[in-house]
Amino acid sequence: MQDALDRATTNAHDDCGCEPRIEGRRLVVDATDCPEEGHLAASPACRASVVDALVGRPVVRVRTRIETGVYVHNDGATALLVAAGRFVALAADHDRALATHALGDPLGAARVAAGRTGPVAEFAAATGLIEGARRATGYDDAFATRSTTELNSLTSASITPNMFHDIDDAGDLSPDELRARYDQRLRAVIEEHGVEIVADEAGVASEPVTALAEGESPELTLEEAAAILAVSEDEPDAEAIVLETRDHLLMGMTTAVLDVEAVESGIDGALDAREIQQKIEGRLPMDLDELATIHGYIEERKP
Repeated sequence: MQDALDRATTNAHDDCGCEPRIEGRRLVVDATDCPEEGHLAASPACRASVVDALVGRPVVRVRTRIETGVYVHNDGATALLVAAGRFVALAADHDRALATHALGDPLGAARVAAGRTGPVAEFAAATGLIEGARRATGYDDAFATRSTTELNSLTSASITPNMFHDIDDAGDLSPDELRARYDQRLRAVIEEHGVEIVADEAGVASEPVTALAEGESPELTLEEAAAILAVSEDEPDAEAIVLETRDHLLMGMTTAVLDVEAVESGIDGALDAREIQQKIEGRLPMDLDELATIHGYIEERKP
């Protein structure tokens, strides 16, 4: 038989459609199918889904993705959620009912724990749960968010200005010049946040991040580069960046009336048609040099 904590977690996932996942040091909550749209201020079920995902897994940022945008929670909200996850992990063997309560109502659980003595009170203090609760007047205050950008260029009038596909005059640039533009955008994120934070949060090795910071152009896959770019609070999550980039290539081929054989010919056989197809579809990894080659030719051929 499931214990109370397991049942609470199962019920939370049944009551909301949030799908949290860890990306490096960030929790991304896909709430596109959630009736509450991942609204942590209003929905105990959504809070329970998120806190459950954070049990034993600290992050430095929490983002909620819905149909029309990405919402970034501030540092205080992230700290409260991480504290709740830590508290649940520690308290579960001492007070299962309070640990279960903390999943959907961390502020309420903090108030209860603050009035106790013994291990549970110590856990609430040590994890920062009590301190986080003291800083919030309620859930509207604790989980204030800001919208960053709409996601889908095919359905939205607002396209993120700093993603890889949105380079001015890309068709007039050589592959090397276009790759340099990608690097500039990545370097801006690194300059803002620092090598260590970017590598840690993006979940990529520090060597290419350091190389970018030093003005080099290291080997990076589209997925790695998207993870670096997504460290910026002004960008959607890495998956959205990758999907936007691939969608843009496919739509560009349609606009330019190109098939993969034509692209192969246009890039002088640097990649064969089958590779091009699989890379654009995501069935083979695509590095930034390959992206620049394909992207630039497609843009050049657009009417």
